[in-house]
Amino acid sequence: MIKIAVCDNDEKEMKLLKDLIEDIMEGYAVMYQIDTFTKGEALLNTELDFQLVFLDIVLDHENGIDVGYAIYRRNRRIKVIFQTNYGQYCKEAMNRSHAFAYLEKPLAKSEVEQQMVDFMKNGMEDHETKLEFRKVIAVYPDRRETKLLVRLLVCDIMYFGYLKAQKKIKIVTQDAEYVYKAAMNAVEERMKPFGFETSCRGILVNLGNVEKIQGYEVFMRNGDRVALSQKRVQLFKMKMNDYIQNYSGRE
Repeated sequence: MIKIAVCDNDEKEMKLLKDLIEDIMEGYAVMYQIDTFTKGEALLNTELDFQLVFLDIVLDHENGIDVGYAIYRRNRRIKVIFQTNYGQYCKEAMNRSHAFAYLEKPLAKSEVEQQMVDFMKNGMEDHETKLEFRKVIAVYPDRRETKLLVRLLVCDIMYFGYLKAQKKIKIVTQDAEYVYKAAMNAVEERMKPFGFETSCRGILVNLGNVEKIQGYEVFMRNGDRVALSQKRVQLFKMKMNDYIQNYSGRE
């Protein structure tokens, strides 16, 4: 299901865009959900688990570009489409917030639909990339299961950890952990194209799910903290900055 947010301080225009999206999505066999916001602050107070955000550049007492940048800092996988009456701000919006696209008001259904189609063809790839792991012990909050095969979304993986005593790998996601047998260097090589970086020996972090770096700890979006070794701090921060700057280009 595609989770979409529409943020516009003008309720009339917000409803118009919401109706346009609903009308467009009726022609596609895709489940969707639309949440609406009249304030950027209210949008930022959510968990930001949307795949697509339509964001007005000019909001009451708020700068939509700043809101878009805050979204990008917290969840770089969200695609932001700006809409505005002020075309002169579009370049700044695109560059600063790494926006997916922008639309000039008044909105035309054909242009909105083209952006929706582009998003469904290209922008959802990262959310739908799955990797297979074999002979796995799945550890859920209430049970453990042995599975011959699991497929996990790359974006759901927080980090990999090496279990030295068991000589196995632990995959940590938002809702569960998965343990399987593999060499850590092989995991590092496999995950390199997906924006993973070693924080310390035996820990491989999904940079896309890093909340912040503080001291010698990396705070993950699921609430976990993982160690950051002193000798890796500079390199890890550099990789994090590169990821932030270049992520949109890699997609």
